[in-house]
Amino acid sequence: QVLIYPALGGDRSLPSYTVHAHAPMLTTAEVDYYTDIRTGGVPVAGDPTLEPLHDADFAGLPPTVAVPAEFDPLCSDAAAYCDAVRKAGGRAVCLVQNGWLHGGLRARHSADVAARAFDRIVQAVGVLGRGDWIW
Repeated sequence: QVLIYPALGGDRSLPSYTVHAHAPMLTTAEVDYYTDIRTGGVPVAGDPTLEPLHDADFAGLPPTVAVPAEFDPLCSDAAAYCDAVRKAGGRAVCLVQNGWLHGGLRARHSADVAARAFDRIVQAVGVLGRGDWIW
């Protein structure tokens, strides 16, 4: 699986949620807003389809390449998810894209940082599609 700036239900005290709480393109308040849209505003606990980081079992997941943006409240989620997959015996790597914002793929034809991130994503899909693991 290739996860691109994923929202995984991470701990809101993690650095990216606090340091990048007011990041351009996605703020922590907007993360809450979109969660409320998904849940109808009703708090949900224990649903790994909503918050995969709250799952109890990370065993048996496919090899994972997470590609978060550096300047994104969700960045810490990707690292925490990859840690959980590796602790369960799986393969996972977190490739933080420095200088990148949430939604940055939209600029892949006009910004070098986005073009490089897009190339890494394409490489990851190819590597996983061949059944290889280079990380």
